[in-house]
Amino acid sequence: MFSKLKIIIAFTLFSSPLFSQILNVDRITQTDSITSKWAGFTDVSFSSDKLKNNVLDGSTKFELNHFFENNYFIVGTISNDITLNGKEVIQNEGFIQIRYRDMDTREWSTEAFVQYQWNGALGMEYREVLGSNIRKRFFEKKKVDLYAGLGVFYELEQWNWNGVENSELYSETPTNSRSFFRLNHYWKMAYKINDNVDVSTLSYFQFPLNQDFANLRWFFELNTYIKMTKNTNFVIHWDHTYDNYRIVPISNYYYTLNFGIQLKW
Repeated sequence: MFSKLKIIIAFTLFSSPLFSQILNVDRITQTDSITSKWAGFTDVSFSSDKLKNNVLDGSTKFELNHFFENNYFIVGTISNDITLNGKEVIQNEGFIQIRYRDMDTREWSTEAFVQYQWNGALGMEYREVLGSNIRKRFFEKKKVDLYAGLGVFYELEQWNWNGVENSELYSETPTNSRSFFRLNHYWKMAYKINDNVDVSTLSYFQFPLNQDFANLRWFFELNTYIKMTKNTNFVIHWDHTYDNYRIVPISNYYYTLNFGIQLKW
């Protein structure tokens, strides 16, 4: 059985980083390219394979930003990735997010976010998140920048047993729900190696604020952008999630690897 490499072609209205992870509550802002109070981003990808049935994979992302005179902005994002094998839904994951934050103009700033997300393959029917962070700018230079954040968010989630492989672990209860607060800490760094290669990383460390505080959720993301032409980049995306505090007995490690072409308009 051959592994499938997803080739993602992203059509963007403006130059923007390509993020696909549903846990992401931050992105790199390119303030020097923004000249109006509104900006929109749209990413679309599609692929098809023929096995016993037609395997279709599609991904869409829409983002709308509104910028304020105080150098803050509010952004709304909708993202969905779905994979079909004939009529069977293999994967359906996505998120809806609204966040309010600084445009990386202050040494210290605050940010707030609300998010709704789902992942059918893992069994996450929904996760609702509401929180805020204090954000620290360590440095912002021409080739490199470094930021960190610390905050708290409230998490309400409901899971079913779709992602559990061992049927002996199934519960008589069709779904499990829980809610609690988490401590949130992240680091974000971007480095421009040369005029043709950009690398950005983002790492989140999230701890439940209860007796299970040591059960970490760690999300790490790495993006490499290789310039092909003035308006085209080759994109390598890697992310992984380690979560030792699952509500259902599924694997505590999950990763994604994508290779793609990014077109700028």
